[in-house]
Amino acid sequence: MKMRLWVKILVTVVVAVVVIIGGAVVYLNRGLEEMQALVIGEVDLNIPDGIYQGTFEGYRWSNTVAVTVEDQRILSVDVVEEHSFHRQQLVDELSNRIIEQQTPQVDVVSGATVSSKAFLKAVENALQDGTD
Repeated sequence: MKMRLWVKILVTVVVAVVVIIGGAVVYLNRGLEEMQALVIGEVDLNIPDGIYQGTFEGYRWSNTVAVTVEDQRILSVDVVEEHSFHRQQLVDELSNRIIEQQTPQVDVVSGATVSSKAFLKAVENALQDGTD
C-alpha cells in the first residue's frame, strides 16, 4: 500500500514538473517570431534639440528610453525604464552603434536579436514622436 502511494506522489510530481516546464516554454516563445521580424524604421533628425522619450512594449520585451538630440545629432541614448531583462553591455553596445551611425537602423547584437530590436524600436519611437 505504501508503495502505491509513493508511485502516485511521484507521478503527480512528474506531471507538475512537465506542466511547469511546458508553460515556461510557451511563455518564453510567445511572440518570438513576430519580434524577430520587427522592422526598425528610419528617423528624421531634423527635430528641435531636446530629450525625447520613447517606449516599446512587445510581449515580454519592453523598454523606455530617452534620446538626447542636439544640432540634429543623437548625443546619447539612456534607458529610462527597463521592463525586461536588463543587460547593460547590450544597451551600451547598441547606444554606441546608434550614436556612431546616427540612426536606430543598426545591426542587432548577436545572440540578443529580440532584445536588441525592442531597444531599437523604443529609440525609433522616441525620435518619431519628436517629429509629430
